[in-house]
Amino acid sequence: MARSVRIGVVLLLIIPGLCPGSDDFVRIEKLSDRVIIGYWLGTGRMNIVAIKSQKGLAVIDTTMSPRIMAPVKERLEKELGRNDWKYVINTHAHMHHAGGNCLFKDAVIIGHDNLPGDMQWLIDKQVDEAWKRKSLGENAATIRNLQSLLPRVTGSRLQTRMIQGEIKFFELNTQDIEEGFEIVKPTVTFTDRYTLDLGDLRLEMVYFGKGHSMSDILIYIPQEGVLVTGAIVYLRGHLPGITEKAELKDVQRYIDVLNSFLEEGLKVDRVITSHSPVLTRNDLKYVRDYYQMMLDGIRAARQEGLTLEQAKERFAVRKKFPRFYQKQSAEWSKAKQDRNITVLFQRLEEAEQKSQTYKSIK
Repeated sequence: MARSVRIGVVLLLIIPGLCPGSDDFVRIEKLSDRVIIGYWLGTGRMNIVAIKSQKGLAVIDTTMSPRIMAPVKERLEKELGRNDWKYVINTHAHMHHAGGNCLFKDAVIIGHDNLPGDMQWLIDKQVDEAWKRKSLGENAATIRNLQSLLPRVTGSRLQTRMIQGEIKFFELNTQDIEEGFEIVKPTVTFTDRYTLDLGDLRLEMVYFGKGHSMSDILIYIPQEGVLVTGAIVYLRGHLPGITEKAELKDVQRYIDVLNSFLEEGLKVDRVITSHSPVLTRNDLKYVRDYYQMMLDGIRAARQEGLTLEQAKERFAVRKKFPRFYQKQSAEWSKAKQDRNITVLFQRLEEAEQKSQTYKSIK
């Protein structure tokens, strides 16, 4: 059931106008007359989904901070020919997804029950001086690294523009962190499922479980055959996640939710992820299969008496899940896979201990 919650803490409010030239780095992809994508040209793509309906405009995710979202918002309004934003939906609260909420002043903001708590870090990184310095230092290092790459790609206009776009992205975010901006938490939250009636369209939202974050949701638009997955589904090279706070029931929920969108006869033609080009229904299967193979496989490994380290060896990404392996991200993938295996190993061990305790009591 949905419920209203209070808007989050307001910091020093700076809602900027567009920086000269920043809109040069915004790209638009039109999927239909009612659904379009806007994203910032750079080495790390982040899709902002805009939906046109009889009851107004809706946007899914609002990127990292207002100065970055502003030119994307303006381009979306130009493409759609209107600016009556009625709803903002946040798939979760990681760095690219909820920082521009404050630009949608009259909109209802919707997310999972866990979203308000997950968004607290957006406040802390501005009001906690140590965290603020850390964030600014990381941005400065990123900008320096990107600038050092420019001389190496002089022969490619596209690569040059992408790196320039990424530099501008972090410059704008640095300004937002330095000056402060309003953090707007959801005004409506839900526990399991929530349907938003937009007249000619329906947005069906479902909680994924504690996986990539604590508040991940997917949004299905049946009339368009579109599924927006946030950071749950990716192209190659990005392993699915199992957070340290996940329980076994969460992992089973991941599988059940993905299975629900793979049911025969359900129209899912396009899958819009947060950080890759538009995918297809078939790409969902690889993520579902990963979770199912991990759950079944780690359970079998424990039954065989394998140690945690032996399980990590058996389920190495390159060996077991080659679709998610890329050489340039191999170290990162290994660390994430080790975490996923450790969490599953521990949760299965806990379940076995509870079962044994229950049997001894009986």
